[in-house]
Amino acid sequence: MQKISHDFERITISLPSTLSRDIDELKKELNVSKSEIFKRAFEKFLRDYRKKKLREIARKMVQEYKTNKELTAFHSLDQEDFR
Repeated sequence: MQKISHDFERITISLPSTLSRDIDELKKELNVSKSEIFKRAFEKFLRDYRKKKLREIARKMVQEYKTNKELTAFHSLDQEDFR
């Protein structure tokens, strides 16, 4: 049987005692390790952050699309049927 190697990095964090107790309760409730709780939390944070960045870029591009004539040069073709 071949072992699958995972690339992990150990990190140390400091938390307020109340938050640490809440995490201990959550770990028991979910029956997972603290590492799993933090991994899930960080993954969600990164997903949400990336979505927020993408929304900000899209908002900026809307303004660019409205004002940049090169981006709108073929706009009149958008409604044509090419069949």
